[in-house]
Amino acid sequence: MTTSIIDESEVYGRAADKDALRNQVLSESSSSQGRDGVQVISVVGAGGSGKTTLAQLLFNDDRVRVKNHFELTKWVCVSDPFDERRIARAILESPGKSSPDSSELEPLLQQLKETFSGKRFLLVLDDVWTKEDSKWKPFQYSLKDGAPGSVILVTTRSLEVAAAVGTTHTHHMALLSDSDCWLIMQRIAFGRRSEEWSKKKESIGQKIAEKCKGLPLAAKTLGSLLRFKDTVQQWQDVLDSEIWQLKEATMDLFPHFYLSYNELSPEQKSCFSYCAVFPKDHVINVEKLIRLWIAQGFVRPRRRGERLEPVGHEYFNNLAMRSFFQEVRKESDFLFHEYMVCKMHDIVHDFAQFLTKSECHALGGAGRNSSSERARHLTILEGTKQEMFSSRGVDFGRLRSFLTFSEFGILVPRNLFCTLKCVRTLTLSHCWLPEIPAEIGSLIHLRHLDLRHCVIVEIPAEIGRLIHLRHLDLSQNRFVALPEAICDLYYLEILDISLCQNLCYLPERIESLVHLRYLFNFGTSELNQIPQGLGKLTSLCSLTRFVVRSNSDDLTILKDLNQLEILHIEIEGEVDFGSAELGKKVNMREMYLLFSFGAHFTETPSCIESIELPPNLQQLVLDKYPGTQLPSWLVTKPLVNNLTKLIINEAYNISSLPALWKLSSLEELGLIGVRKLECLGKEFFGITKAVHANSRDALGTLSNSETSISAEAVAFRNLRKLRFHNFYNWTRWEDLSEDDEEVALSIMPRLEELDFWGCGKLEILPHRILGRISSLKKLDIGRCSKLRDHYFDKTRDDWKQISHIPQVHISN
Repeated sequence: MTTSIIDESEVYGRAADKDALRNQVLSESSSSQGRDGVQVISVVGAGGSGKTTLAQLLFNDDRVRVKNHFELTKWVCVSDPFDERRIARAILESPGKSSPDSSELEPLLQQLKETFSGKRFLLVLDDVWTKEDSKWKPFQYSLKDGAPGSVILVTTRSLEVAAAVGTTHTHHMALLSDSDCWLIMQRIAFGRRSEEWSKKKESIGQKIAEKCKGLPLAAKTLGSLLRFKDTVQQWQDVLDSEIWQLKEATMDLFPHFYLSYNELSPEQKSCFSYCAVFPKDHVINVEKLIRLWIAQGFVRPRRRGERLEPVGHEYFNNLAMRSFFQEVRKESDFLFHEYMVCKMHDIVHDFAQFLTKSECHALGGAGRNSSSERARHLTILEGTKQEMFSSRGVDFGRLRSFLTFSEFGILVPRNLFCTLKCVRTLTLSHCWLPEIPAEIGSLIHLRHLDLRHCVIVEIPAEIGRLIHLRHLDLSQNRFVALPEAICDLYYLEILDISLCQNLCYLPERIESLVHLRYLFNFGTSELNQIPQGLGKLTSLCSLTRFVVRSNSDDLTILKDLNQLEILHIEIEGEVDFGSAELGKKVNMREMYLLFSFGAHFTETPSCIESIELPPNLQQLVLDKYPGTQLPSWLVTKPLVNNLTKLIINEAYNISSLPALWKLSSLEELGLIGVRKLECLGKEFFGITKAVHANSRDALGTLSNSETSISAEAVAFRNLRKLRFHNFYNWTRWEDLSEDDEEVALSIMPRLEELDFWGCGKLEILPHRILGRISSLKKLDIGRCSKLRDHYFDKTRDDWKQISHIPQVHISN
């Protein structure tokens, strides 16, 4: 899915387009044009011409205060298929609010009408494909009562689509000049190369830029290819390539992609082309993508015993560097675990489909229905009817992959499992499958089985016959127990039972799963006892819920699990952490400590103070920490040297946050629900009377045995992201005084993002502190009423104190 976020420094040659579109959107005539005062502007252009980029530039235009011009602004990626319910929900969703409850279209449309009526709004609908005005008309009716001057901005490749949405003005994308294409190419291709090296390639590069035909995505693709070319001859070979003459490569950007594609290894070619199974604009979870590649046998070890996931990540990184993937970014789940996501540009997706036109097919969606008896991979899209599962145009017995992409559930016919004789990947997530047929046991070639959120109430014993299964996802279902037969899955590496809230028991023979490396079991609230056999699974790398009862020996189960990388512990009372031997777990990089609602502590738990932490821990979450002070080991070795991310969530009894500034490796600090804190003092940055006496020596002394802080006076040396959420009683952040300005102290010299949410009593930001942080790029303020009153009006003096920050977002 596209987003409204853009880095304008990477955009070239679009000033004229931006000015023309902005003038149209903000023109005085907008209020009188269009249907009932709502103007529909369509940006039309070829794939890869920069339609989305132009819409992003407009949406984020602060120079003319586009967002202040409208009461409501919203960005929605539409894509194909045009699913009315999903789009209506996306328009209604907003940060900090839950999704609309209804899954039916009619109440969603009524809510749309109520939300937008009488308000001047800007609604961006990016990447629209459907030409059926019958699908568009309900939205037209729901949005028609917007105030005069309201604008719906549509991006599309097709003039027919522009007509179907009732366009009142069309903006045709101009092609970039060859010189602008060369600017894009050289930014990517040259990188940090020397000026002498770059000059030798410049004349050839300018000739290659002419091959872009004015399309920015082509320039980006060629730049990504050329960054791997070291010699003048290699650049010349690109210019002279016969691919430019290929007749089959005349569509859009395919010649540019063929150049990069032909340099891939056979395995990487297979991995890329397999991505045709995803819907357009789908947000792809990188870890899950790599597991799909592994299930199909595309990822090959280079030496005996090598783990396939790291090899798959190398494949992905190589493809991303060649621009086959875009918008690669980190996201976090509600347990603060980070994972990578990405997207494929529409044209890249078209290229993958072109390469696999006889093997990858999709059912459902506008213009996507296709079938062939030679199909190997079948995708079921939103809106597919049940009868299409038995499509006569597809030989289900030949399929290697069967994947569904649905938010609202498809009823799976029972006979499906009888037909998929060769399937290796079966993904039925969000389908309606209360009962798994016994015939599932006949799918003996299965490597990857995803039955997430299928309303399953019982797992049949026949699942134990899937002898080659590596990945089993049963999360978000309703079964109470797992059958003992699941322990016959000798090669199983990943078992996901997270959010199975009725699950009470794990199989007693769990030690038979000797190859199990990932057990995702968070959100299993009824699962309060782990079998002792779990302690024999010495290959285990992730365990996302481990309950430790007061005065029990539960932690001894962890003693020999020295391959653990991620561990979530739920603490229900005073326990002895010594038996877990956490200090010996050198591979542990992420730990989550949750103090259960059932735990009763009156002060900082002694069991926590005595804990011996894993020596290489990088990420730590303290959730519902009951103490009045943070554990003293937070600012001692090894955390000071290694910890890059710290989240303190709902620490109800803490009223001050001293000493954290000593965490010199920390890159992200999240402070959430610290409800007793009323004033954040200068001690947060280590500023004390001793510092004033002799700032440099004093700070060096303060670090004492925690020697990670050097004699340099630096608070939060490597911090990039700082967020304060739900500080309900926080009224004051103490700023620097004139005396403090004389202190030789550097405060957060690398901070890039500062985020406030739900801090309703905080009145003003510390202007002197923020003025010292030249690296700050983004300031977000949400649901902070007093801060909003101070800074929302950009004509006031308070705004001038923060106007140097490039991106400032203030919302209700």
